[in-house]
Amino acid sequence: MDDKSEDRPAIVPRKRTDSVRKAKNFLHPNMNLLPLKLTLFFFNGASFATQPYLTIHMKDIGINDVDIALMYAILPFCVFIAPPIVGFFADKLGNYVRVLLLSIIGCAVFHTLLLAVPTNLHRVNYPDTTLQMVGKDVNLTWEICPGEDSGCTHIRNPEEKDEDPIPIFFELDMCDYNCTNSKFDIKKTLEGYTFLGLSMTIEDVICNHIGRKHCKVWPGTNKIEFIRVNTNVSGNYDCGRAHIDFYTDSDPCITNSLEEEKPLGIMDNCFMECKVRTNLVKECGATDKGNRLITNGIYFIFRMLATMALASCFILLDAQTIRMCELEEMHGQKGAYGRQILYKTLAQAIISPSVGWLMDYISAQQGRPNYAASFIIQDILLCVSFLCAYKIKVDLELPKNNDSMKGIKNIFTNFEIVLFLIMMFVCGCMYGFVETFLFVFLKEDLHAPIFLLGLTITTGAVVSIPFLYYSDSIVKKVGCDKVIVIALFMYTVRYVGYSFVNCAWYAFPFEVLEVFTYFFLQVGAAEFIKKNAPPGLLATLSGLKGGSHDGFGKGLGGLIGGVLIEVTKSTHRAFWYFGVASFIASIIYASFVSLFLVKKKMIKSRNTSRVETGEFIRTNNEIESFIAKANGEEREDIRRPSIADTQSP
Repeated sequence: MDDKSEDRPAIVPRKRTDSVRKAKNFLHPNMNLLPLKLTLFFFNGASFATQPYLTIHMKDIGINDVDIALMYAILPFCVFIAPPIVGFFADKLGNYVRVLLLSIIGCAVFHTLLLAVPTNLHRVNYPDTTLQMVGKDVNLTWEICPGEDSGCTHIRNPEEKDEDPIPIFFELDMCDYNCTNSKFDIKKTLEGYTFLGLSMTIEDVICNHIGRKHCKVWPGTNKIEFIRVNTNVSGNYDCGRAHIDFYTDSDPCITNSLEEEKPLGIMDNCFMECKVRTNLVKECGATDKGNRLITNGIYFIFRMLATMALASCFILLDAQTIRMCELEEMHGQKGAYGRQILYKTLAQAIISPSVGWLMDYISAQQGRPNYAASFIIQDILLCVSFLCAYKIKVDLELPKNNDSMKGIKNIFTNFEIVLFLIMMFVCGCMYGFVETFLFVFLKEDLHAPIFLLGLTITTGAVVSIPFLYYSDSIVKKVGCDKVIVIALFMYTVRYVGYSFVNCAWYAFPFEVLEVFTYFFLQVGAAEFIKKNAPPGLLATLSGLKGGSHDGFGKGLGGLIGGVLIEVTKSTHRAFWYFGVASFIASIIYASFVSLFLVKKKMIKSRNTSRVETGEFIRTNNEIESFIAKANGEEREDIRRPSIADTQSP
């Protein structure tokens, strides 16, 4: 038995394959980083619940485009100052979490106060107008504007000035719908829906006959709004009366040809009469409900404090993430920066479209835009992120910097760091324009619903998830300089693409490029900060980067974009100009980086050759100096003995 057991080959344990090891690591995450992951998820979910819709909210409470541009011109200076100061104090305290908790509270309070800002609604007044429709035959009659002696006015014809009809709006109210000469019985139809327990009104019946694609009912007010409807004025010669024709606006997602437009109307032998408000008729002045100065002043104060708190939270979370990942890697654990901010991306993909869908639903029920839901969701998520941040107990082992001012001086005298901050500012300008005006462009110019605005954010986030998992290794191979060049070039592609988009759904392919213009850039910036931040000033440099990109750069980009839109009267043209500017910036920086890297390699190779020739002598001198100090000897100069010294008597 013993001989047989000795002859039997030993059993060698099978090594785990890479796939098994990766699966085990995925199922057993690093628990030291779990509170950080949850904080990143819930805090970014809170920010994306409100931030994409703030510009639209500003317009809905009565802040005009010029005032919005002025606010975005001043806000960057406040945001640029706050994060570096907060980061500096966090470095001095040696504890990021305490400052982060205070910033989260400020973020919740000041953002919620934006709902309390009094509105200043500017309403254009039109004369009392009545619309009568029989089948596809439409007649419009209007009264004289109050205070005018001669009131023989004619409405304008949208097709006289432009090849494609100008955008118009029709708001119908107090409609009377009668189909007595038709087989269709409105009263029995409404009774049938009531018997089934379904809500149905006269306005719903009208929109069903016209077509839901071009007719929308606001349930809260029982008003009707025509959507994507073109108008041709065929008879405009009587005083206060005109004959018009409605046509279906061609769908730009399919075609934009006038030949595809079809006549629009109700059922034959049916008669409709409504009070109507339309911009076809000459306006009778305007009224302001509220005070422009009070609305703008209160909103700006709350928005400034909210933005400063939000920017400080982002900076502190970024510095906390960089440092915790660095410590975990030093201790042999998993701690890639890109894999942590992946949770930010998940929040972006889930929260924003959900909030957009909820806002669409509430607005449809109330008959007017309602933003309360987004702020309530934001506050709930901020409370959860506060609790998660409180559970972060990792000692960051921050190096002490006794002379902080000297460290700050080193930051601003380091050429590579200053150039990095300048390029973060340039990228921030590009980022600020698209963040400020993309949603306005999609909603007002391309008539996109709010849920689609949230889906654009989801698209960029979902595509970036697999990339972020391997982003750290990619950035280390590529380098931060090339990351910036790639980001600027992709901004060029995005902006030029937007300048040709006439359908909101066509914006999605360009939103995919956010992987390079934002996420790739953020990972590259974090890698640069980790390598180049002076000891004890990690949060300070992160704050300067955030102030350059998310503060001053973002605000200036929004201001320049607003001015361009106002001057050119076209958001498409503004996107084109920004695309050209981004392309020029990428070419200039790429050329500079190429020359700089070539010179740097030449200097490095020259120093390497010098080191190789003097390495042996320097090593011996260092060893002999160390031995002499250990023996208590003091020698001013220790050199390698020569052959002549050995031969001398």
